[in-house]
Amino acid sequence: MAARAAAHAQPQLAAEHQLLRSELVIKDQELATNKQELATRDQALAAKDQELQQLRFDLAAKDQKLATTEQELIAKNQQLAVKAQELTAKDQALATNKQELATKDQELQQLCSNLQSALDRIGVLERNQGAGGSASNFDGPIPQVPLATLASATNNFAADSLLGEGAFGRVYSASLPAPPVAVAIKKLSAESIQHYAAFQAELKSLSKFRHPNIIVMLSYAEAQGDYCLVYEFMPNGSVRDRLSCKNDTPPLTWSQRHRIAADVARGMHYVQTALPDQVLFHLDLKTDNVLLDAYFNAKVSDFGLVRAAQHLDDKSYLRTQNVQGTKAYMCPVFFGESKITIKTDVYAFGMILLELVTAAKPGPTLKTDMRKAVKTQKFVEMLDSALHPTEAEGQSVSEIVTLALECLDDDADERPSFGQLIVQLDP
Repeated sequence: MAARAAAHAQPQLAAEHQLLRSELVIKDQELATNKQELATRDQALAAKDQELQQLRFDLAAKDQKLATTEQELIAKNQQLAVKAQELTAKDQALATNKQELATKDQELQQLCSNLQSALDRIGVLERNQGAGGSASNFDGPIPQVPLATLASATNNFAADSLLGEGAFGRVYSASLPAPPVAVAIKKLSAESIQHYAAFQAELKSLSKFRHPNIIVMLSYAEAQGDYCLVYEFMPNGSVRDRLSCKNDTPPLTWSQRHRIAADVARGMHYVQTALPDQVLFHLDLKTDNVLLDAYFNAKVSDFGLVRAAQHLDDKSYLRTQNVQGTKAYMCPVFFGESKITIKTDVYAFGMILLELVTAAKPGPTLKTDMRKAVKTQKFVEMLDSALHPTEAEGQSVSEIVTLALECLDDDADERPSFGQLIVQLDP
């Protein structure tokens, strides 16, 4: 029975076993399918991972590019800021330049006005000279110009513009614009500036008048302690320069010298008589301060020591505490006793006459030698060797030597006045 039971159970076991195998096959197939799906998913995941890596790489590249762009942007912004600063600076400079240009334009307009006024003065002077040399009155003050204009015209008072130097400062040549005019600019020295107040006050009284034989002051400049006086330019320089034949210039003819003497006498007579209630004294009359224009007309210049006195007659004098001037031309009474009279400048004029005759250096020795030469009738030996006077000119020379010694008389009362000298010197 057990055998029958076993035999009966075998087919059942085989069927179960077969069923299990079928299930196992199915499971294996499912597992294979799952593995295949898993492999596919792994491949997809690997592809996704690769894509992710590529995205990360691209993102890193973009980040780097963005960082570079940001740096470039920062640099551009910095450049833009610098450009903005430069533009602001240029705008400020342009505004400053416009303001300076406007100021310069105003100065130029003022200068043009002043120069036109000065040229009008010269025009009146020239008309007066052509009409007989009468003096003129000017109610308007001497125009003031900017010091910067004069500095520019002389290249900041450069040495190559220097004409000469005297006790009161240096004189420079220049050409002022609008309209162009040649001028001489005197820049006062520090020593003379100490006396500028008195000098200016006295010069203002003289500046109201013009005379053909007095140098014309065109304008002046005054700024920050610097003072400049602008005069008409005298192309032939000083009488002293011409007597010395400076720069190989030809010697003055006797006719020119005689006219110079007459011109100076007329100018000095005007100085002493121009003001109705005052007498003016030059006190530094010398050949260095007598200038010659293009036609060798003489004009007295350098009124830095000019003094004034009220109602002074032939017997009166003015005493000064400060004797200044050039010793070789000083009247003995002026030098020794500090007394100024209307004949003080006549003494200096006498020395100028001797210089015109001899071309010698001025001083007491020249006066003494000429007196001796006149007494011994040998004054011809003292004449300038460049002079070769005709017989008529020789007579004129003799007369001027006589006048010179009269002007150099130690006794001021014995000296002629400038009015008397004009009568004798005028042709």
